[in-house]
Amino acid sequence: MNTIMCEEEIPIVIPKKMMIFAGHPDDELISCGGTILKYQALGTEVIIVIATPGLGGYAKSNQQKSIIETRESELKLVSDILNTEIVELGYSDLLINRNKIDRITNLIRERKPQVVLIPHFTDFHRVHRNLSLIVRESIYHCSTGKAYGGHGRSWKPFGVYYYESPSCKFQYIESSVFIIVDIEQYWERKKEIFNQVYVSQKEVLERVLDWAEDTAILRGNEIGKAYGEAYIPETTYTPLKILLI
Repeated sequence: MNTIMCEEEIPIVIPKKMMIFAGHPDDELISCGGTILKYQALGTEVIIVIATPGLGGYAKSNQQKSIIETRESELKLVSDILNTEIVELGYSDLLINRNKIDRITNLIRERKPQVVLIPHFTDFHRVHRNLSLIVRESIYHCSTGKAYGGHGRSWKPFGVYYYESPSCKFQYIESSVFIIVDIEQYWERKKEIFNQVYVSQKEVLERVLDWAEDTAILRGNEIGKAYGEAYIPETTYTPLKILLI
């Protein structure tokens, strides 16, 4: 980890590695795109873990046969543009079971991310919600014991955060603590990448960019900036040692 000073003279602890868990391709950019770009610029290695290929992401029935190829090409493009590693778990559904918890527990142990970003466990979308619950349990195993082959491989992230999404708006979440990342310098690039990469989702996710922009403006206003992205820290088994800013 590195520490630098920003313009407001606030010390920033820069994680070496950040891991973002997304239920579908595009979740990472919609919810965390500005944060990804900001921390990459600061020198953080970003790993994006995609749980499902998003095969429901078609608006017209004649697009169903080509959606697999379309989504694969979109992921390849976002990986190239963001210059980041993307791990595809390839699940057709996200029912919670031991095998998935085993796999993600050991993925976290192997990659050792200092910061982990996940959906909120009350998200209306079942894939987001179940992914949150799977990763939460995996972090519990990483932090507290040696289940699933953890002997000599323990790892506890220094910061775990829930991110906001169109299916989980934080104004409806009971929480007394919100962390808001200043993405003023990165909002336009985030929007540009989404429009360039996720062409197939513009109709499926109708008005999602409108939501993202309105929400980013709202969060930015709360910290005196033009745009922001909000997070809720999860500190049950991972004491907060890295503050996102």
